[in-house]
Amino acid sequence: MRRLRRFGFNRIKEGFDQLPTAVCFFDSGGGIVLCNRQMYRLSHYLFESDMQYLGEVEMALAFPPEGILRLSNMESTYRFPDNTIWQFEKTEVTDRYGENYIQLTAADVTELCHALEQLFIDNKKLAEDEENLRRLSENVEKIAREKELFAAKSEMHDNLAASIIVMKQFLSGEFDGIDAETVLQEWEKTIAFRETEHLPAKKKLFDSARSSGVRVRIKGKEPQGKAAELMYAAMQVCLNNAVQYAHATELEVNVFENETSYTVMIYNNGRSPEKAIREGGGLTNLRYRIETAGGMMLVQSFPEFALVIEIPGLERREREE
Repeated sequence: MRRLRRFGFNRIKEGFDQLPTAVCFFDSGGGIVLCNRQMYRLSHYLFESDMQYLGEVEMALAFPPEGILRLSNMESTYRFPDNTIWQFEKTEVTDRYGENYIQLTAADVTELCHALEQLFIDNKKLAEDEENLRRLSENVEKIAREKELFAAKSEMHDNLAASIIVMKQFLSGEFDGIDAETVLQEWEKTIAFRETEHLPAKKKLFDSARSSGVRVRIKGKEPQGKAAELMYAAMQVCLNNAVQYAHATELEVNVFENETSYTVMIYNNGRSPEKAIREGGGLTNLRYRIETAGGMMLVQSFPEFALVIEIPGLERREREE
């Protein structure tokens, strides 16, 4: 029976020693009662010998020896020389006979601490990304405001150009049918531009063409949405230049629909340029708008004037996205 009891105690002690958690029990006076291998291993780091009393353990934890670092961000937690991290806890326990003991445990929290460190790094990176996104959003809004302002300035430029051209025609008498009332209407539209919602690009174009005595012919399927606005803006610039420099009476536009874009070719029946056209004013502003939208623009001077633009199918692309 004694051997059987001894065998049972040994099995319990062996299982106790195999625990991953360091565990030690002290009696009410602080003397050691039971300690497993893991706790003995940690005690050799703390004071280079097996622990005997609770007081010496508490002293070593209060003033860790060289090589053991107490972590400030976790209570009763220490980094040991082998880079493992242990969290100590002291509690009182009572056995079935009513005897009181003090239990000292140390849990291996190495992986937990590494996870917390990584979480801190990830949170910091997320905060940095959030700040970058905020700045990017501000830049996008700024660019959008600048584009709107530029578009408004370009339209104002086109309106002024159209009004000046009509007035010059009226004063020179180059075209019949342009009277003082027509000139006044053009200037009224220009003056009211900043106070009222501007006309759609298509209507403004045909109104300007009618006032200038120019016939507009469009062949092919007209683009939709923003692509159409860019096409009519290009036609407006060509109309102004055709009337002012070429004395044209017709503006011809050919539209070709491609898989992902539109190609627009604009001609007039006026005089051919005497020298290569230098971009400025309306053409410069138009190129900026076309290229900003992802398109291309080509100005041909000889043998006759032609403007060729390629515009992405903006509305179709936005629907697909």
